[in-house]
Amino acid sequence: MYSIVVNRPQLSQGKRPAARGELRIFNQIMETFSANELAEMVQRVGKARGHDVRIDHIENPRKEAEEHYYNPTYQGLIELGVEPHYLTDEVLYGMFQIVEAYRENIQKEVIFKGIRW
Repeated sequence: MYSIVVNRPQLSQGKRPAARGELRIFNQIMETFSANELAEMVQRVGKARGHDVRIDHIENPRKEAEEHYYNPTYQGLIELGVEPHYLTDEVLYGMFQIVEAYRENIQKEVIFKGIRW
């Protein structure tokens, strides 16, 4: 994206570039999680780093079913040569390190205002 902003050509390592006039759209995801799965992952890694991580279960503010089928396909980017970077404990560990390093900059009154949909 930055190359577009500075007027440089996009680079592609894809195996089959789109033909002239062809439009191909891909889901730009490599894996999916439920909100509970993400919360549990963060809790596990946070506890390992010495944080007291509590998960609060709140009412779903969205107007949708609690459980619904969602199974996107995301092979297209892999077939073009994209190497996925998965959300592992090591990745979360690194994210915690960054947030901890800048904890003084966290404006709790701005971020933690509650949920409004």
